[in-house]
Amino acid sequence: MERRRVLTVCGTIVSGLLAGCGGGGGGGSTPTGTTTATPTGTVTPTSTATPTGTVTPTSTATPTGTATDTPESTATATPEPSAPTHSLDESFTVGTDGSEIGYRITNFFRADEVGGSANSSTADGTFLIVVLELSNPQSDAISFPRNEFIVGNEEQTRYVDDEASPKIDDDDRIDVESIATTTVLGGSSKTGSVIFDVDPDRSYRIRILPTGDSGETHYVDVGPMSEVQELEGSIV
Repeated sequence: MERRRVLTVCGTIVSGLLAGCGGGGGGGSTPTGTTTATPTGTVTPTSTATPTGTVTPTSTATPTGTATDTPESTATATPEPSAPTHSLDESFTVGTDGSEIGYRITNFFRADEVGGSANSSTADGTFLIVVLELSNPQSDAISFPRNEFIVGNEEQTRYVDDEASPKIDDDDRIDVESIATTTVLGGSSKTGSVIFDVDPDRSYRIRILPTGDSGETHYVDVGPMSEVQELEGSIV
């Protein structure tokens, strides 16, 4: 009787165990634990790329000075370093050894046309009228040295205008005669003018060479033609 009870209890226990195992088939088995991937810690970059300092250009290209356009220079005849240069109304002598000629430049004028209404000349540029006194200290008569009396600058050379120069005699705006074809006796002097056709936008200088084999070249500044006094009025 006691043995049967024991067996019955054991059977009940076994049946319970089997029922517990078999009952998991309908509701699904529950895992003993849920594995979640949890990082052991927050991944923090070991370092942030931070520049050690502000990058500054080693140098800035700064001009040493302000760039200024250099105005184009006006070309003028440049005398030799020791060449004598004279001003208006200054008397001087060119040449030596019996070929001396005396000069005194007294004035400059400019005009686009010279002469009279019936006999005039028009300049290609503008006319430069040089008024001067020519002295002859020699014993023999001389003529105006047209090939040695030159107007120019560093790029141009102008000789006496043979057509325009004589026509100044008929120009009522100026009381002077041409000296271009004048003969001056020994020990005498004459006053007159010679004319050159020049560029109105340039600057000029008179260059006077000796007529003999010796002597220095002399210079007289004219300057920019725009600053030379213009003959007033029109030819009549």
